[in-house]
Amino acid sequence: MDRLGPRISLAIGAPIIAFMVIAGMALFDRQQFSHDVSEGLAVAGLALESKRLIHALQAERGSSVGFLSARDNDFQIILEEARRSTDAGMARFMPLAREALDIEDPVLQQLMGRLLIDLDHLENHRVEVDHLGLEPVEALLLYNRLVEATILIATHIPETLPNADIRKLITAYRPLLLLKEYSGLERALGSAWLSAREPDSLVFQHYVSAVAIQGNHRGQFMALAPPHLADRLVTIEAQPANQELLAARAAILNYGVAAKPEYLSAVRWFNVTTERINALLELEITLTGEIMTQAGNARKRAQHEVIVLLSTILLLLGLSLGLSVAIARDLVHRYRMHQASMDRIAHMARHDPLTDLPNRRYFTELLEQRLQSARSTHTPCTLCLLDLKGFADVNRIWGESVADQVLMQVTDNIRVTNPPDILLARIYGDQFALFTEHQPGSWDSAAFAERILKVLDAPLKVGQRRIDTSGKAGLITCPPYPEHATELLALAGFALEHAKSDHRRQFRSYEPVMLANHTALKQLDHDLEKGLKEGQFTLHYQPKIDLQTGLVVSVEALLRWHHPDRGNVPPDMFIPRAEANGTIIEIGDYVLREACRQAQHWREHGHPTLTMAVNLSTVQVYQADLLERVKQALTQSGLPAEALELELTESGLMQDMDTAVSVLRQLVELGISLSVDDFGTGYSSLAYLRRFPVDALKLDKRFVQDLEAGAGEEAETVAEAVLAMARSLSLICVAEGVETPAQAAWLKERGCQQAQGYLYGRPLPPEQCEKLLGPQAGSSLSAEP
Repeated sequence: MDRLGPRISLAIGAPIIAFMVIAGMALFDRQQFSHDVSEGLAVAGLALESKRLIHALQAERGSSVGFLSARDNDFQIILEEARRSTDAGMARFMPLAREALDIEDPVLQQLMGRLLIDLDHLENHRVEVDHLGLEPVEALLLYNRLVEATILIATHIPETLPNADIRKLITAYRPLLLLKEYSGLERALGSAWLSAREPDSLVFQHYVSAVAIQGNHRGQFMALAPPHLADRLVTIEAQPANQELLAARAAILNYGVAAKPEYLSAVRWFNVTTERINALLELEITLTGEIMTQAGNARKRAQHEVIVLLSTILLLLGLSLGLSVAIARDLVHRYRMHQASMDRIAHMARHDPLTDLPNRRYFTELLEQRLQSARSTHTPCTLCLLDLKGFADVNRIWGESVADQVLMQVTDNIRVTNPPDILLARIYGDQFALFTEHQPGSWDSAAFAERILKVLDAPLKVGQRRIDTSGKAGLITCPPYPEHATELLALAGFALEHAKSDHRRQFRSYEPVMLANHTALKQLDHDLEKGLKEGQFTLHYQPKIDLQTGLVVSVEALLRWHHPDRGNVPPDMFIPRAEANGTIIEIGDYVLREACRQAQHWREHGHPTLTMAVNLSTVQVYQADLLERVKQALTQSGLPAEALELELTESGLMQDMDTAVSVLRQLVELGISLSVDDFGTGYSSLAYLRRFPVDALKLDKRFVQDLEAGAGEEAETVAEAVLAMARSLSLICVAEGVETPAQAAWLKERGCQQAQGYLYGRPLPPEQCEKLLGPQAGSSLSAEP
């Protein structure tokens, strides 16, 4: 029995469970059927009420157009009566319309939303009509949208509507409404045409179109409607009022666009067409009544089927209830766990895991919504991009854990000091975005930026560490509104980049010139790439002399760019851009190869001890394969490493001292000599200079140019300090920009070993520079006048 028990339970339980499943599916189907029929009945009721509103709107449209054209009291009386009918129709329609928004039909909800928006604009439209502020054709537009939306609602067939008879009746209902709508347009346009002081060809063309379209919709209705309703339309068309309308229509068409029938007044025309429209309304009422009857009967049948089926399965419900509850609990628990997991995944995909702020992708979606809303309501708005200054140093010096704490504290501080309606997001590692809408005329974007930046003034405490923070901000205020959120972010990004490059201001607001500058930079990028391909770059060479002997000991390779349209482009204009866009790598390779080749050529032709100095950009210093590229240039040219000197900037070396020291030591191991260019303008610290294996310091020309005749005490002080630092470290000091004998004498007296400048020679092409080198190595270079 113990073994048979489970089998018996299975044998009995399986059919019961199967029956319950089938019964449940059947019950659900009947309930869904009843629900769908109920929704169909609600839509039918809405359609029944819609026709009254459509009729009233059509009357108000026609009388508004007639009033704007005739501008007399007769039409004003008709217009006032039509508006009262519209208001009464709206009072009955609006409660049903708001209930219809609860129907789970996205098409119907969208139509209702459009209709409710346009109905909100109706009162302003009436005021413009009363003040004669619209042309007759312009007055049609709002009414046409209202009537069109109402017709679509009245004839909308829910996808779930199961009753085929109701679907057929609604299908026939649509051409009837459109026939009545174009009859209303005929009334309005005919009134405008007949009451206008001068014939309006545009109104006449619209009138002819409305007449032509009516025939098409009449044919559709006759083909789709039940025979007794089609006969009703034939009867309406046989009535005297309709015959009078046909005669008036023929008269208008026969007179043509240039004239109007004098015997036919606009008011008489309005009344005649109104009689026909009223007759069509009665036919519409009959049709909607049949729709309501069919829907009511279908609902009763569905409800009866549900009751019968429910009574049948209730007997078995008690047996399966316990099992169902247990299964349901398990399923609900699993579903909730799954849903919670999905929600967490969705949240993580849209939010920054550290600060829980929206990430860039989600922020862009939210910004798109806010931007479209602001545009539609003409609400001013501001986007601010905040960039933390020096955050990379915090990350490098203190580590990721401390950097994360800094970001979280900054996020909390921004949240506390800003209203909750501001949209805040973290869109990059150390970059935040804030978006806010505000009232026109009362907004101070500068105060907004200062308030945000002030958050960073207070030092942060992470453990025992005190960390100072600061930042830069870029703002853009709308209007004007860009097309998409990505454009708004890009423009704010331009403002931020200008703020980061401006040492005097912490924030910048977007200006159109920023986009123009960006375009110019992109064109410069293109020209740089093209210049590399077409060989527009050349090297000029400037000699360096020994101040004691006057002999040329080295030459410095200087890059020149002659653009076919721009002419000679200064290096301080294109070098920073080449560093920014990466072309400096290829340019640097060219300079290195060509300088090594030229140096070896001179060494083989009478100048065997000559050395070549080449400038390295910061980008090249931290390039992973710099050593291999230098080796390749030396190998291809045959130049010994001892004949090559690489010049580096102070600021470049300080970006990552550990990496820079490692790179420089590898270069020195090859035999290459190193010098620090423009010394005295940056850090100029003995402590850091000891770490770098350099051979020479180049005194910046700004200090050299103020030396003559004691013209610059500060320049003399800096120059003497640099010379003293060089002596203490046994480094060669090279003075740049020497232009007068007095400058050279001052430097020589204080122990400066080498100099270069216009006094000895300008940067020249290799053929002209070779003349300055003299006929043999170690030649003396006389000062130029």
